Order: sequence, then structure tokens, then C-alpha cells
Amino acid sequence: MQKGSLSILIVEDDDAARGSLCNLTAMNYPGVVIRSADNGKSGLECFAKYRPGIVLTDISMPVMDGISMAAEMKSLNPEAVIIALTSYSDTRFLLKSIEIGIDHYLLKPLVCEKLYAVIDKNINGITQNSRRKQMEIALLKSQNDLKMANELLEQRVSERTADLQASIREQESFSYSVSHDLRAPLRHINSFSAILVEEYGVQIPLEAHGYLERIRSASSRMGALIDHLLELSRVGRAQIKLGPVDLSELAGTILRMLQETEPQRSLECRIEEGITVLGDQSLLRQLLENLLGNAWKYTAQKPCARIEFGRTFVLKQPALFVKDNGAGFDMEYKEKLFGAFQRLHGSEFAGDGIGLTTAQRIIHRHGGHIWAEGRVDEGATFYFTLPVYF
Repeated sequence: MQKGSLSILIVEDDDAARGSLCNLTAMNYPGVVIRSADNGKSGLECFAKYRPGIVLTDISMPVMDGISMAAEMKSLNPEAVIIALTSYSDTRFLLKSIEIGIDHYLLKPLVCEKLYAVIDKNINGITQNSRRKQMEIALLKSQNDLKMANELLEQRVSERTADLQASIREQESFSYSVSHDLRAPLRHINSFSAILVEEYGVQIPLEAHGYLERIRSASSRMGALIDHLLELSRVGRAQIKLGPVDLSELAGTILRMLQETEPQRSLECRIEEGITVLGDQSLLRQLLENLLGNAWKYTAQKPCARIEFGRTFVLKQPALFVKDNGAGFDMEYKEKLFGAFQRLHGSEFAGDGIGLTTAQRIIHRHGGHIWAEGRVDEGATFYFTLPVYF
């Protein structure tokens, strides 16, 4: 025990007894601060000033007796250990000692071994309590620090989320405005190109006709890109209305519509029944239209197209999938799949590279994830998760 970490107060009106007890205690406990007082009043004043952990006190003293002093000390610090020393064997002192909470009661003449045993026991107890309190204080401080850190982190996350949402809204608003404003000049380009061909077609050289056709084709393509941008913007801004959605029924309807557009194509279609999720009916329909339309497009060169919709487990987590046996893709470029206007195939397949971006945004708005696996000429599988399955 370090010096000064614990002190003992000895209150005794007999000078010789007090001096002897102080010397013996100091010799036996060299690391403990020993203080003394010659009556109950001065003992109480010393206790109030220094707050010793252990008090050895006589019972019968002038000015203030040991019982009254002990009662005052206990009111100041109930945890202080008070050892009453007296030559009286009258039980009324013992009962009074118990009543006010004196911890130990030893008769004079003192047996040093008994006194030291009591002091040792209480020093150990005080030391353990002190360590426990220090640990509790340290733990409380750690908890408070952790709480403050969490609150600060939550505040920063909230602020950054708000900034991100504001940025996304601003970007979507900008995209919508730009896309909407570009439609008018494109219509003018198409209209005036058509007027040139219609009214001045005879006077225009044949080579110029080709240039005009290329202008009209490019403006039509740009119009389609603008339509896709507006669609992507609407997906990001649309309010989600949650409800049960039967994806199996939607998938069947979409594939039947695709077959009606090209009835000559051979298609093997597999749709798992009973796949119902919680989501927005309109957005999830658009999701399946993009994924199944993608599969339909990239199986166009297969003698027999095979498209499958179902559910499975990926790393022990439930997931839905759209699988085909079409053109597939090189996994080295899988990160580009969901980028706007990113395409992994050439002009042999129509498209503007915005469908998968739209699909990803729909999944993210539902709190899910989407990813793909594929091999060149061996087909592709698009997996996605939605938070609730029925």
C-alpha cells in the first residue's frame, strides 16, 4: 500500500495510552498515515478534515464521548470503519455501539494480535472497495466516452446522410431539368430535317440525303437516351408505396408480352411460383422488365433461349435471380455492368446501357443488393435481394 493512500485516526484521552497505541500502529503499518486526538470533539474535527478510513476510539472521554463522536462520524461517512476500545464491560455500551453502526468492539487491556487482525481485515476491505470504486469510475468514464463517441458518430452520420441526400436530390433535379430541356431542341432538329427532305428533297444532292438521315438517326438516339435519363430520375424521386408484390406473376406476364413481340423465337421459360415480396408494385415491375428484357435481348442469337426466374441461397442468405443462356459477359468487367451508359457488347445488341443502372437503383431504394455472374457465350445470372420475403 502506498504511503498516504490510507490513514488511521486514534482518539484516546490518556496521553500514555494514546502515544503507545500510535507507536505500535505506526510500527506495524509503516505505509499508513497515523493521526491522533485527545478527546471526541478534536477527534471529530480531525475526521471531518482528513476523512481517515479507520478510527480507533476510546468510549469514555471528556468534552465528547466516543459513542457520540462515532455517531457523528458515521453521519459524515457511513463507510468509515470505527473500532471502539473500552475497559467497560457494561452491555449498554455494546448495544449502543451496534445501534449507531460501530464496526468492532474491543475490551481493554488490548491484545495486539486481536487488534491487528481487525485492522488487517478492514485495510484489505478498504483496499478492495477502493479498487472496485476506481474500476467503477473507470468503467463509467469509458461508458460515457463511448456514449459521447457514439453520439458524435451518429451526429456526423446524420449530417453526412443529409448532405448526401441533398446532393442526390440536387443531382436528380439537375438531370431531370437538363433532360427535359433538351427534348425541345431535339424535336426542332427532327422537324426541320424532315421539312428539308419533304420540301427540298429534289434539290438536295443524294449525299446530303444521307447526312440528313444520319442527323435524324442521331437525334432519335439522343431522344431515347434522354427518355432513359428521365426514367432513371423518376425512379430516384418516386415515392415508394409498400405492399405485397407477386413477382412470379409479374415475371410470367412480362415474358408472355416479350414472346408476343417475337412469336417466332423458341423460348424455354422457368418461373418459380409463389415468390411474393414487400415492395413498390410499379418499381418492382420495372425492375423485372429490365432484367427479363435484358435476358430476352441477349438470348436473341440462341436457337433456343432459356430464361429462368426463381429464388436460391447465396452464402446462406436468401436471394432472387434471373438467369439466361445468352451472350453472357466477361467477369473482369462486372463492375461496369451497373454504370450508366456502360455496355459490354457492341452494336449487335440494341440498348443504351441504362436498364441495369435503373434496376440497381430500384433495388437500393428497397434496401437490397444486386450483383451478377456470367461467362462469355454461356449466359448470365443476376442475383438480387429484397428485405422481406413471404
